[in-house]
Amino acid sequence: MDYLTTLHKSWFIRGLAFLLGALGALAFAPLFVFPALLLSFGAIWFLLDVEIEEGSSFLRIFSLGWWFGLGHFTVGLYWITYALTVDLKAFWWLVPFALFGIPSVLAVFTGAVFALTKVWPYQGISRAFAFAGIWIGFEWLRGHLFTGFPWNLLGYSWAFSPEMMQMASISGVYGLSLLAILLSIFLGYLIEKNYFERTLAISIYLLVPLLWVWGHHRLNHPEIMESPPLALRIVQPNIPQTLKWDLAQKEDNFRQLLEMTAQPSSLDLKAVIWPESAIPFFLEQDSFRRMLIAEALPKGALLFTGALRLTGPKEVRNSILVLDKEGNILASYDKAHLVPFGEYVPFRKNIDAIFGEGSIKKITIGALDFKAGSGPESVALPNDFPSFSGLVCYEVIFPSAVINTVQERPKWILNVTNDAWYGNTSGPYQHLEMTRMRAIEEGVPLIRAANSGISAVFDAYGRMKGRIKLSTTGILDVFLPPPTQTKPPYALWGDWITLGLLVIIFAFAGLVVLKEYFDE
Repeated sequence: MDYLTTLHKSWFIRGLAFLLGALGALAFAPLFVFPALLLSFGAIWFLLDVEIEEGSSFLRIFSLGWWFGLGHFTVGLYWITYALTVDLKAFWWLVPFALFGIPSVLAVFTGAVFALTKVWPYQGISRAFAFAGIWIGFEWLRGHLFTGFPWNLLGYSWAFSPEMMQMASISGVYGLSLLAILLSIFLGYLIEKNYFERTLAISIYLLVPLLWVWGHHRLNHPEIMESPPLALRIVQPNIPQTLKWDLAQKEDNFRQLLEMTAQPSSLDLKAVIWPESAIPFFLEQDSFRRMLIAEALPKGALLFTGALRLTGPKEVRNSILVLDKEGNILASYDKAHLVPFGEYVPFRKNIDAIFGEGSIKKITIGALDFKAGSGPESVALPNDFPSFSGLVCYEVIFPSAVINTVQERPKWILNVTNDAWYGNTSGPYQHLEMTRMRAIEEGVPLIRAANSGISAVFDAYGRMKGRIKLSTTGILDVFLPPPTQTKPPYALWGDWITLGLLVIIFAFAGLVVLKEYFDE
């Protein structure tokens, strides 16, 4: 009977952990239920602290964290499964892996955080500080190991507040993650009988209004670089993914882009932007269609378009091309951070050797894997047109990896994407908020052109200057915002600041122990 009681309790705790993790995911776009994050992490911290105090094994504590992570990532990333419905006949067998397999792998990170917290030799609020530091360290690892997947870092839960998001200019999104988790796990300490621990918790909560006031001041006193006005047009064709590569539809799709480009504007347009892989042609080898584009472009304007590049035998790249009014290709950028199984199959040679050639296919169209580019690049253009840093699709989700820090700082960031894969799910909204965060971190305006949405323009402070809604066909004519006069701290130092935050948080954990030692 005792064994059955223990087993029942174990599964009850795991189920509760799963539900708490799922609750926390409601804090991300598009819902932004921030109190859900506080309750989620506040409650799981209480459970974790109790388990450690009761001397639970590493396996049991890892399991607690794993189930919490499984709930968190299943709800936060459910939209990945939607992409498989574009060709469900071919990829139906991947649905369980997309829905639960990917979250179960990512949950290993949260399980490891919980298990490592048990190693911390001190209890009380010192352990809470350590847990927060370990969590941030593993958020960073999740964004870098195995090509990285820093989606829905806790810092993005602040995207409902432009004022609070300004902290990213100093600390990056990881600093906002640290603040979110501290607020969550210190929730219970607000009513702690221990005066010192209660005071520490109150102090953490007082940081929020102070940071909000600072953020409000920063937004209302911008320091921007003076630059001549430059008008641009974003084209969002809203072509369904099922028709995007349809051979019978490709000419109509191309014609739609040309017609939207040629529509008159009240602004003197100098640039037109099409989304990722806008057309199913190799433009560099297609002078006829380049001339059709040139005819559609406004006088003196450049076209920035996502496109596939054929750069060698069986070598295709996912790129951004820049064309002038004569149809000449002036510049290109090749996507460097490719999506595993979306744009290439990892360890393809080994898999083919074991299971047969072509046994595993990538989800996107075509049998060839894409070839990766060399990384972020400041692309210079003629006639004093402001240089830009190109990012294709999810390259924009990687903090401190969107601008080449060796080259001259670009005047704007261009992100072309195709979120038609994910329909009207939370995925495109989450993607948009990550895009906004990069503008704040770098102090550079960011232009986002999406096939089906959400296209948007963010200034160097993350303020939205215009957008085209999800699943909407439309154009957006807007002036390019200027960058900040100087680089924000995070743009200068990048993840060295993240390391500094970890040093500070573990120093606090140690100082709490010293204080309690001398009090005794």
